[in-house]
Amino acid sequence: MITIYFDKQLFSHLFKSQEEKYLVLREKILSHRDEFVFLYSNAHLFDLQQDTTDIKYDEMDFMQSIVDGNHIFYESPNIGVAKESPRSAFNNVAKADDFSWLYDLDFSQITEEQCDAINNTIDIAIKDLRGELEFDWLKKRTPIYSKELTIDKGNLISFVKFVKDNFYNDKNSYKNIRDNAVKNYNPTLITSDNENVFNDQLEAAPLGLSFIETIKAVINQFGLKSSDATIVYYVSYMLLDLLGVSKETRRKVKFRNMQTDSMHSFFGGYCDCFVSDDAGILKKSKILYKLFNIETQIYSIDEFIKVFDEAIKNNQKSASEYFDEIRGDYQRRIVTKTETIPPYALTYLGTSHMYFGYFNYMLERTSKDETVIMLVKNKKANQLLLIQEIEIIVNRLVYVFNNLGATFALFNRELEIPQIQTGNWNKILILNDVDICLTKVKEPSMLCLWIKLKQPISTQS
Repeated sequence: MITIYFDKQLFSHLFKSQEEKYLVLREKILSHRDEFVFLYSNAHLFDLQQDTTDIKYDEMDFMQSIVDGNHIFYESPNIGVAKESPRSAFNNVAKADDFSWLYDLDFSQITEEQCDAINNTIDIAIKDLRGELEFDWLKKRTPIYSKELTIDKGNLISFVKFVKDNFYNDKNSYKNIRDNAVKNYNPTLITSDNENVFNDQLEAAPLGLSFIETIKAVINQFGLKSSDATIVYYVSYMLLDLLGVSKETRRKVKFRNMQTDSMHSFFGGYCDCFVSDDAGILKKSKILYKLFNIETQIYSIDEFIKVFDEAIKNNQKSASEYFDEIRGDYQRRIVTKTETIPPYALTYLGTSHMYFGYFNYMLERTSKDETVIMLVKNKKANQLLLIQEIEIIVNRLVYVFNNLGATFALFNRELEIPQIQTGNWNKILILNDVDICLTKVKEPSMLCLWIKLKQPISTQS
C-alpha cells in the first residue's frame, strides 16, 4: 500500500498519543513517511472547526508533519491532490454551516440543474412541512424541471436559515426524521449485517424499492440529472442511516457529523486504505465500498497497526525475495481469467503476495514471439495515481536492484514529471535474466511493471 487516509479522530489519537499503541504508531509513521503518501481533506477541516480552542492549530501542524500538504479534493468530475498545509487550507475553507455565500449568489449565473435542485428541494420541504408529501412520493412525485426559480433570494435565504436551525443547531430534528423514516420505510428493521443482501431485501419493504433504486429515486426527485460522485455517495451514506440499515446510536448521531463522516468515507475510497476508529464510519464504508466495487482496504486502528508493520517489512525485501514471490505465484498458475486480444493471449493469474510492496495482480501476455509477465496494482479507474506514488515505486525498484550491483538512477522529478504529464514516460531496467519496464498505463490510470523473460520459467500444469 502507498496512499493512506486517516479520519480526523485517528489524527487526534496520534496527536495526543495518550495510549502506548498510538505513540508507537506515530513514531513508525514519521520514521517511514517517505515510503507512503498520507492525505487529508476538507472533512478534517470541518471537524476541526468544531474545536473552539487554539489546540486545533497544533493539531493541524502535527497533521502536516504526516500528510506533507497532500490535500485531496473533488472538483466534478475529477479527484485531485493539491499541495497545501492543513493550517493554510483551514484559513481558506468556509465553515460547514456557513451559508453567507447565498447573499452574493447571482441567480442569473446558476445552471439549469442548480435551478432544478433548488426548486425541487423547496417544493419537497414545503409539502413535507404541510403534511402533503405522500408516503410513496419517491416513486410518484413528478420532479420540477424549469429554467426559472420558483423562489426569490430573500425567501431562499430564509429557508436555508430554517434548515440550519433545525438540522445544525437542533440536535433532535434529524433524529425525529430518522425515526419516522425507519417506521414508514423499514418497519421490519432490515439491516446490512448479512453482507449486501439488504439491497434486495428492501424491495419487500413498504416502499418496494431496493437500496440502489432508492438512491436513484432520491437523486431523481431533487432534479439532479447528472449527479456526480459526491452526490451519489453522500445520498447513499445518509440513506444507510436514515433507513436504519446501518444507523448511528441515537445518543451519538448528529446531522453535521454525518456529513463529515460521509466525506471521510468518500475520500478514503480513492486511497489504498482508509483507517478509522469509529465503528459507524467503518461499517458504512465497508457496505458502500462493496456495493460500489471500491477496492480500498478498510481498517480499524488495531488492524492498521498490524498491516502497517507488514507493509514496512515488505518494502524492505531483497530482489531475490521479490522474484521468488513472483516466480512462486507464476509457477502455481492459478488461472482466474483468460482472454484474447490479437495478437496477444492474456492469462490472469491468482496472487498471494504484494510484489515490491505494491503490485498485487499478475497477467501473462503471450504472443508468437515472446512471453511477458505484467504486474499491476489491482485498482479501479476512479482511484488516484500520484506523482509521489510513482516516485516511491521507482526509487524502491532502483534501491532493490542497485543492491545487486546495478547503477540505475533514482527518480528525477525535474526530468520525469513532464514526461509523465505528457504520457511519454517509462523506466527500463535491463538485468541478466529479464528486462523490466515500469510504465504508466493511461486507461485506467495505473502503474504496470513489465517483466520480459530471457529464459522461460517452468510452470506446473
